[in-house]
Amino acid sequence: MNSREYYRRIAGLCSPERLQSRKVVIVGLGSGGCRVASELGRLGLDLVLVERPGELLEEHNIIRHVLGYRSLGKPKLGEMARHLREHNPRCRVVRCSMDVVAQANRFGRRLQQWRPDLLAVCTDNEQSKHALNQQALRLGIPQVGAGVYDGGIGGEVYRVLPGQACYGCIADELHLHRNAPAQEPTPDYNRPDPFEVHSTCALNLDIEQIALLQSRLILDTLLRQPDFLGLPASVNLLVFSNRIVPGTFARPLQCQFFAVPRNPACLDCGQAAGEVEQKAEEILTMLHVGAQPATVG
Repeated sequence: MNSREYYRRIAGLCSPERLQSRKVVIVGLGSGGCRVASELGRLGLDLVLVERPGELLEEHNIIRHVLGYRSLGKPKLGEMARHLREHNPRCRVVRCSMDVVAQANRFGRRLQQWRPDLLAVCTDNEQSKHALNQQALRLGIPQVGAGVYDGGIGGEVYRVLPGQACYGCIADELHLHRNAPAQEPTPDYNRPDPFEVHSTCALNLDIEQIALLQSRLILDTLLRQPDFLGLPASVNLLVFSNRIVPGTFARPLQCQFFAVPRNPACLDCGQAAGEVEQKAEEILTMLHVGAQPATVG
């Protein structure tokens, strides 16, 4: 591979030589995460790919995934690693099969070992996003995550920097103003797992639009070049409309920018979080003291 020739058409735009020393952990290799991984892999970043155990590429995935029929029925982790090396043989990929919610503490330990420059949150449910947020906060690792609204009408991309509003703060703000109202799923008693996450209904191009915005924000965060996107440092939330939706999006293909402040009452990063942690330590201390063996006189 001739690196100079490979990067010739992007030289000077995003400093590939700087990006090659960066490491990103990508959690989730669905229709959005696969594109984030593909974009970053082409640029030569070190990638750690994390996916739930047993995740195979199924036929209904293919219409919205970068992987095709060649990968049908095969593990997404291995196939994505192969896909990345086909586009950039020098891309270094680490694969990790793990449920980041059920194995949150183990993921935190691995995250500490990997020492990434950024965590890309590409999961499709709130529980995993909050679990990842807590581990990244503890280690001071920046996060960039995204979500696509049902129907593909648009989506959101957020950024969490150490010391600023965390995902808990941003999610609380989005709960008040989110453009896709939550819908209770219709019970299906013929389905083996009634708690399975509902897959977002959206076209490939709807998802790709949001994934590319997420990729841009990741690069902006890693490069720390004011002229790359030109976003003020205070902006930590982007909401993009793919099309007009009366009462929700007045214009198509428009991005709104928000600076969500840190919430002192946030249970993840605010004053409340510190109080909860302190209370837990006090309880553990009392239990420890109470467990001391009695002294025999």
